[in-house]
Amino acid sequence: MSAPNPGSVHLLRAVARLWWLFALRGLVALGFAVLAFVLPQAGLGLMLGFLGAWLALEGAAALWKAITGQHHSAWFGLDGLLSLAAAGFLLFAPAQSALALVLCTGVWAIATGLVRLVLAFRFTSVLLGLLGAVTVFCGFWLVLNPEPGLLALIWLVGAQALLMAALMLTLAWRLRHLARRHPV
Repeated sequence: MSAPNPGSVHLLRAVARLWWLFALRGLVALGFAVLAFVLPQAGLGLMLGFLGAWLALEGAAALWKAITGQHHSAWFGLDGLLSLAAAGFLLFAPAQSALALVLCTGVWAIATGLVRLVLAFRFTSVLLGLLGAVTVFCGFWLVLNPEPGLLALIWLVGAQALLMAALMLTLAWRLRHLARRHPV
């Protein structure tokens, strides 16, 4: 086993001083997870709001690139307009946006499931075929049942946030101990 790189040790100690940022991220993720499970509509509203704000910033940045005349400005302009249109749709029509999100997810699942089924036949893989069939089934279920499908998506994101919270809080705890043992 080789000795650790002195530069990486210094970097780790510098990051350890910021343990509280990891704890804060973990607590925010935990709060979102609780919100997603207890009040799913509020969790959905928060997700759509963040996505809309992100798309608005992306659109504004792309339009700025187009206006300042950087390379491919027509494409940046189109990108910016499409991103701003999507942001407006998300922010001003949240119910329709949520339904569109579920339907897009369902159609995506059907398409990828069919591709997996084709690949399963080509590679004679039973497991890939099973994965494809389950994916197609879930996609059709989402398309035919968008309201419960939306709730399932919110809970899935909530479960991911819960896992992220656990990992971030564990990392913060470990970094805090490291910062206390080895102050910079």
